[in-house]
Amino acid sequence: MQMFHCRARVHYFDTFAEFAKEFALSDTDLILTEKIMFSSFVEKLNLPCHIILKDEYDPGEPKEEVVDAITLAMKDLTVKRIVAIGGGSVIDIAKILLNKNVYPCRRLIEGEVPVECDKELITLPSTCGTGSEVTYGGIYTMKENGLKTALMSDRMTSSHAVLVPELIENLPFRIFVHCSVDALAHAMESYVSATRGNDFARAMGAQAIKLILNGYADILQNGENYRKKICKQFISASCMAGLAVNNGGAGPAHALAYPLGEVYHMSHGESVYQFLGTVMSIYLRENPQGEIIQELAEIVRKPVERAGFQVSDTNVFDQMEAMLDKVFPMRKLHEAGMKEEEIETFCDSLIESKQRLLAASYVPFTKELMIEAYRRRF
Repeated sequence: MQMFHCRARVHYFDTFAEFAKEFALSDTDLILTEKIMFSSFVEKLNLPCHIILKDEYDPGEPKEEVVDAITLAMKDLTVKRIVAIGGGSVIDIAKILLNKNVYPCRRLIEGEVPVECDKELITLPSTCGTGSEVTYGGIYTMKENGLKTALMSDRMTSSHAVLVPELIENLPFRIFVHCSVDALAHAMESYVSATRGNDFARAMGAQAIKLILNGYADILQNGENYRKKICKQFISASCMAGLAVNNGGAGPAHALAYPLGEVYHMSHGESVYQFLGTVMSIYLRENPQGEIIQELAEIVRKPVERAGFQVSDTNVFDQMEAMLDKVFPMRKLHEAGMKEEEIETFCDSLIESKQRLLAASYVPFTKELMIEAYRRRF
């Protein structure tokens, strides 16, 4: 049984210019990015690369029709390496573009044609959340039904993951928090995963949790602009959490989040933020003596206490949620437009479509527990 895998070589540079020089970007490289990244870091270097700006097609999460449009824009280009500079949306699109037979991408996503990659992928994350620079495969929204569908293959993985803290320094604070909570969820859910959790993934996840929560404690003590001084800490934690979830797997907090993105177009980071503390507190209540949940509680306890919150044996995850809410307040689900009568509908949908995530729950995550989680956040 495989315990841990990391295909990407992980690199660090203080600036994008240092990366561009070291990797000798050329006219057979394609940079896939967004307008803000291009104007802030790429344009001034006058690189010989091909450039495609993803948000000229669509600013949102990866969609089937956007992948197809970008594939057509590439058809006459000679591309040996794709350099993806962006968040999870840009990087997920770049992963599918590695394939020889991308158009139309529905054939790949539905398994009608095999994954066969003929390009190399270099990823530079511009957020501190998804860990997409080291995870395999991607998530794509299908045109016909609007559902997010995974295409997972080890071949669709970065050859090089490049961490450049300069790229996340000017993230809006709301996005910074939502992204980093997504990374925190990757680390915590993989830590307690009942299906794929293992000591190697937990070791990586534990360090990510410490870096993120201690970073939040520092921000609470020094103000939100302090995050710019600790960007390296957060972008490193995001990468570690990506490695943890790639090997340990996600769980119910991610499952519960999916309908919010599909129906209400809530960002993935904010959707996961809604449920992380709730799911972990349910775990602790349902199985308080479990060795793994106790280990996780102890990792979480110290930075939460350092931030000034009073922690007991039973409230550690509730206090963590209070800490997160103080860093950046969470809105209630009804404020996002969710209707109370949708709770059971969402739960039934998850039982039908998200068993992989629900099966990873540290305790059996019944429909009743799903309803409780939604009601707590409603």
